[in-house]
Amino acid sequence: MNERELVEGIARKEEEAARALVEQYGGLLRAVIRRHAPGLDEEDLLADALLAVWQNIHRFDRRGSFKNWAAAVARYRAIDAVRKAARSMPAGDAAQLEALGGSTLDEYLTLELEDLFRGLAPADRELLLARYYYGEPAEGLAARHGITVGALNTRLTRARQRLARQLQERRETL
Repeated sequence: MNERELVEGIARKEEEAARALVEQYGGLLRAVIRRHAPGLDEEDLLADALLAVWQNIHRFDRRGSFKNWAAAVARYRAIDAVRKAARSMPAGDAAQLEALGGSTLDEYLTLELEDLFRGLAPADRELLLARYYYGEPAEGLAARHGITVGALNTRLTRARQRLARQLQERRETL
């Protein structure tokens, strides 16, 4: 079954498409899960990722790669599981978190920020990074983008608010 047929079959909730999803993409999703959550129950996470792909197929942009989209779904599920496990650990167990996820806490925070920033328009991402990460002065940044300092500050405020909403939504779903 080719990718287009698989996506259409999943959208129609066909049993054959479910089998093909597991056969053709199960190994990839398992590898993604193993990479991002090596200390957690791989089978449960794989089942969760496959179910998420099945239930959220309507969110897949058919102009893109299904393989990449399915891998991203598995990655997000694995990272969310590590975060959830980390929240249940007693305070001060950063070493256990690193052993659980195979990465440092800084790497997980970086992944979370990258995921949050993907929800912003590219121009807003650029403005936030330039202003707050690279420390570019507001006057120069505004001039470079052909906007007033007031307009820049408004865009930065709105972008920060979008990030805060996304973060709140993530916390509510975990």
